[in-house]
Amino acid sequence: MMENKISKQKVSFTHKNISELHQKTQNWISEINFIKIEQNFLRELIGSHILELCNTNSAFNEAKFLLKGIDHEDKLGHELIKSIDIHKMNLALLIENIYLKKEDEFRKDHTELKNEVINYIQNFKYIKKQVFELVLKIMKKEKQKKMLTK
Repeated sequence: MMENKISKQKVSFTHKNISELHQKTQNWISEINFIKIEQNFLRELIGSHILELCNTNSAFNEAKFLLKGIDHEDKLGHELIKSIDIHKMNLALLIENIYLKKEDEFRKDHTELKNEVINYIQNFKYIKKQVFELVLKIMKKEKQKKMLTK
């Protein structure tokens, strides 16, 4: 039996491809920096307003758990930005033809970073959803209390 083999054609990096990758890395950094602002907002929301409303131990523990999650993601964001900056610097050197690292390595690094950024964003969205659900639950309880006391 004859096997049909389709050879993979490798698309070589061009200045345009590298510039596009460089722009994508810049977009990742912008996205992570925006998430950092959101993290600060959520941290402040929980720390300043929610803890005083948490009447139950479970809500208080949930708030503490979410704060730890936000802090953990914040640290991961810093590490991710450092990795992206290194990748971006290598791409800039490649644009200038100064650094001739293997293309496969660049593609692999870029794909790994892309996956890490996607994972980071998904994890943060999950935490943000949990914070909003907690806030909503507490707000509803407070509203019920006010209605009962009237």
